[in-house]
Amino acid sequence: MVDKYLLDRMEAVLSQLSIPVGVIDRDGGANLPQEIRAALREMTDGVPQAMGGMLYMPVKQPSVILSCPEKLPGAKDVLILGGALVASLGSGAQHSETCFDVYRRALQGELLGAELEALSTEHQLPREMDRCVMVFHMVQTGKGRAFDLLREITPMQDKDVLIDMDRHTVALIKDMSETETVEELAQYAQALQETLMGETAHQMTVGIGRSCHTIDELRESYSEAKRSIEVGRIFQPEESVFIYSRLILERFLMELPQDISAAYHAMLFNRKTARLFNEEMLYTIDMFFKKDLNLSDTARQLYIHRNTLVYRLDKVQRQIGLDLRSFDDAVTFKILMELKKCGGEKLGRK
Repeated sequence: MVDKYLLDRMEAVLSQLSIPVGVIDRDGGANLPQEIRAALREMTDGVPQAMGGMLYMPVKQPSVILSCPEKLPGAKDVLILGGALVASLGSGAQHSETCFDVYRRALQGELLGAELEALSTEHQLPREMDRCVMVFHMVQTGKGRAFDLLREITPMQDKDVLIDMDRHTVALIKDMSETETVEELAQYAQALQETLMGETAHQMTVGIGRSCHTIDELRESYSEAKRSIEVGRIFQPEESVFIYSRLILERFLMELPQDISAAYHAMLFNRKTARLFNEEMLYTIDMFFKKDLNLSDTARQLYIHRNTLVYRLDKVQRQIGLDLRSFDDAVTFKILMELKKCGGEKLGRK
């Protein structure tokens, strides 16, 4: 069966011809009359034949059928020209799909060393170039694939490559020659998210790996992009774009054994402190951290008096001995609190 995207491209090219030429997938020709379908099976590829007032011509690669009204002037010549055009498109698409498969296998670690070098040389894939892998993940894709939703709306440079990894996942190998900072990649991802939501009402999560220089290193950048999504969803569930290089602390915490995480988390969060760390107090502390330990900005954001905020922080200091207005104590508290997200909650309150 011919890819829908390729069929759309064929239709766009054929629409420029002087007479209307239709194109259908051979496997999708169920709407044709039975006698015509039977005759098409016996026809020679590339040779037009008149049936029922129409000219039909099978094309072998890609496997499609072209048609146009028989009585229009020059119909036969236009149909032959159309066959050459779609054959050219099909040949290019076949080559591209082979290249995509090399990239896909390289990202998944199935091609390494000499084999990857040989295939990249055979298909003229750049072996050395500054690139970065971005992973787009959609939980809900409807009846289609994430790739089908993204390929027509994703803005791409000449050397960018969009790879269909599975039904829910797409990888973009991004040329970094015109991109200076990771913030630009994040802005690119956010803009694509907005376009996707506006045109398809679908949501997606984006992971961004580190920049690499050789084709061998793409696998590592791809793994980093996937890992950033896994870690980011746990520690920053309110976000949807995650940058691997910005998740250093979170990645470190995820490496700790769960029993150790749970034990250290319980040093502060246990039955004795359950009443202290109620929902209101935790929200206050979280906002205090987001406002970079600034009392005035935090009080303003919470719509409370500055003295009320000071009273709450003093209360925390009296009961657990940490002054959250001190950077060192704030870091200690933040780390122990975050441990809950990677196993600390399993210990329970003691």
